[in-house]
Amino acid sequence: MRRHPAADPPAGSRPPAATAPRRTPPVGAGTAGPRPAAGPRRTTGAGGPRPEPAAPRRTGPGSPGSPGTPPAPRPRPAGSTPPRRPATQHGRLRPTPLGWTVLAVAAALVVAVVVGVVRLVAGPAAEAVVPACEPDATQSQNCWPAITDNEDPRLEPSPWITGRVLGGDVRTVLDHVAQRFDAEVEPVDVASSWGWAYRSVRGEDEALSNHASGTSIDLNATEHPLGSSGTFTDDQVAAIRAILAEVSPVVAWGGDFDGRLDEMHFEIVGDAEAVAEVAARLRGEPAAG
Repeated sequence: MRRHPAADPPAGSRPPAATAPRRTPPVGAGTAGPRPAAGPRRTTGAGGPRPEPAAPRRTGPGSPGSPGTPPAPRPRPAGSTPPRRPATQHGRLRPTPLGWTVLAVAAALVVAVVVGVVRLVAGPAAEAVVPACEPDATQSQNCWPAITDNEDPRLEPSPWITGRVLGGDVRTVLDHVAQRFDAEVEPVDVASSWGWAYRSVRGEDEALSNHASGTSIDLNATEHPLGSSGTFTDDQVAAIRAILAEVSPVVAWGGDFDGRLDEMHFEIVGDAEAVAEVAARLRGEPAAG
């Protein structure tokens, strides 16, 4: 049979080499199976291969390595001491014994400063004249004559108290104290404010009270009991100091007593001549001499 000219190779050319068929190794013979076909390689502008983009990182509360997830704690070696946590509770500091001591000292300093400021504002206590005498059985503590009879004409009624006081200059001074007390400290309750009473000092058997001579008064006695302290506010004490300054040096306040306090109590401590000078000043009269 005659062959077609196109099927014959040209003169001088080599016949194509025979290609052996590719053998595929069986599964399990050193490989995990057929290798998947690689995708087309991406090239950079310089002609080299471009690396494949990394898979996007997951971020979120539950993904490892995300900003919102704290790192896992490292295991502590056996026998090591656990780290000490700060002395806090729910985000608040818990004071240590040293901290309590520092706080106590600081609080004491603050109280001392406040008390000092209050004393500066209120001013110093008014200096009273103490009678230079030893009272006898017929005199009260301030050496004024005691009055034994409620009907004695030397006693005069006062609108600020229940009862009476020694008339004249003593009444002028004590009425002025009560009037300013009513206006500047607190309203005077006449029913619980007292004057003359022939008796001894409370708790003493021999010394006669200044009430026995009609030279002292108790204002709002039930509100300021004998022996109690701090029954007035700081502002009220400052007002009392201002009153004492005006009638100085012949009136003393029981809140300034050295021993047992008597904050309801106001008494004459000057002699008759000193009281007359203060009374004249209160009445607007010219000084004698």
